[in-house]
Amino acid sequence: MRTKFPWLKFLLGYLLYLFFHEADRFLPGTLGALFGEGFESVYAHMKMLFYAYLILCIIDFFRLRKNGLPGSFFYARMLILAAVPWMMIATYYSVEGMGIIMPRAADLTWAVLMTAFGLYFSIRLEEPLDGLELRPALKSLIVVVFLAALITYVGFSFHVPDNFFIAPD
Repeated sequence: MRTKFPWLKFLLGYLLYLFFHEADRFLPGTLGALFGEGFESVYAHMKMLFYAYLILCIIDFFRLRKNGLPGSFFYARMLILAAVPWMMIATYYSVEGMGIIMPRAADLTWAVLMTAFGLYFSIRLEEPLDGLELRPALKSLIVVVFLAALITYVGFSFHVPDNFFIAPD
């Protein structure tokens, strides 16, 4: 059964992303770095999408649980949380990958659009993934990649391991 796209959910997700983007400005020290940008990096932007969508998933859990959650609800959300931030960044860098260097204003616009793309993609993946019947091995793998994503987003909030994740000045 197809449903209308939840634009209000999308808007809330974008507002959450903006909250996390600015969180280091109003949350003290470690808390600001953990939930906010902390320092300009590609990974920080992936983390902000992760947190924004994670909160949408928590809201969905409480909203949907009284009528029964879809069979693969948790696994679908964990897979989306682990995968979509990477897909958003791959799409963002595809322009540069073609040798196109955008002026700052165009790059900022592209980045804003890619954030919207990441949220839109996440929400669009829910419906088809919720209904999938998953084997135990795949469920285990999804848990592993979700936990790896969570660990790296928390751990890399303070220091990223190499220059791939650090945005140039």
